[in-house]
Amino acid sequence: MTTSSGPGLAPRTEPTTGPGPCAHHARDNPGGRADRRIRRGLFALGFALRAARPGLAARVGDTRPPNTPAGVKPVSSLQALGDDELILDEVFHSHLPGTLQKYGFRLSVNPHLGDWQKKDHLRLTTNLRYGLTENCEVGATSNLYFSHGHREVRAFENYGAASLKLGAKYNLGQRLIPGWETGVGLDYEFPTGRPPAELTDGLRHLRSYITFSHRLESHPDLRIFVGLRGDNIAQTAVPGTFGKNSFQESSTGITGGWVLDRANWHYTFEASCDTTRLIGNSEEDIFTIRPGVLWEIPTRRNRQIMSHWMVGVALNHTYGPGGNSLGASFKLRYSRDLKYRRHRAPVDPTP
Repeated sequence: MTTSSGPGLAPRTEPTTGPGPCAHHARDNPGGRADRRIRRGLFALGFALRAARPGLAARVGDTRPPNTPAGVKPVSSLQALGDDELILDEVFHSHLPGTLQKYGFRLSVNPHLGDWQKKDHLRLTTNLRYGLTENCEVGATSNLYFSHGHREVRAFENYGAASLKLGAKYNLGQRLIPGWETGVGLDYEFPTGRPPAELTDGLRHLRSYITFSHRLESHPDLRIFVGLRGDNIAQTAVPGTFGKNSFQESSTGITGGWVLDRANWHYTFEASCDTTRLIGNSEEDIFTIRPGVLWEIPTRRNRQIMSHWMVGVALNHTYGPGGNSLGASFKLRYSRDLKYRRHRAPVDPTP
């Protein structure tokens, strides 16, 4: 399972089925296969930027619908869904301070379509988030899987849940640094059952993080962020597989970047450094740079339903113990509000 270890880009722990970097990275072997993948990624990212040119002229500003009562969060805005709504596997990994609105209940499903060609099993990363208070949310994520039959294992011969992650995040607001929101969180992830080795690293992860975010007054649609994290690892009896640039021991890391919000488009940039020098047994480092684009596909449904698809495209450049890797990712995710309509905050129906 590919995870982030805190507020930003974590060392890749997604298993692979052979030598090379993580599943979404281009392989470093000779030949034109890696070049073709990179060209396709560059084309997709360029196409997304070109398609978004009209949206680049529109500031986000206040997305509150007209006549919304004071003190009521705008359900139709991304703010009501919390900053973790931006997290999309292999595209954007950073935990930002914002949390899901109070009593909000969200389901997200991210199919790993690339597994059709690269693995014997197709993963469905399924996430549930619940807003306990205005400033606190809890969540659970599982890597569900089934054999798709396109490779060596027959269709649906194997199925189950490869891992389970439980997490909580609290938004401290601007108590620590004026003008900067602060969020703290804790995630605990472990393998479940006896999943195929290609779907897990076989380790337990206890991850803690603190993240700071500042929205520029001169450009309110642009926010910068920085975060610190730690990943405490414990061995299990479950066999696993490791990617090219991934740690097999405890590590710490720092991430910085920015998010530019333009209506349904979100342009992201992350740069991170992870190391085992502080709490690990070795002296290894992994450096990652990831620019990306997220697009919330518009829907004609009533916006109170809060159901939508999100598409993400990113370029990934990683340097670590396994060498240099350059690749691209294309991801799709479906999210839906599981609350009953009568429990949602009121929203003016005026378009």
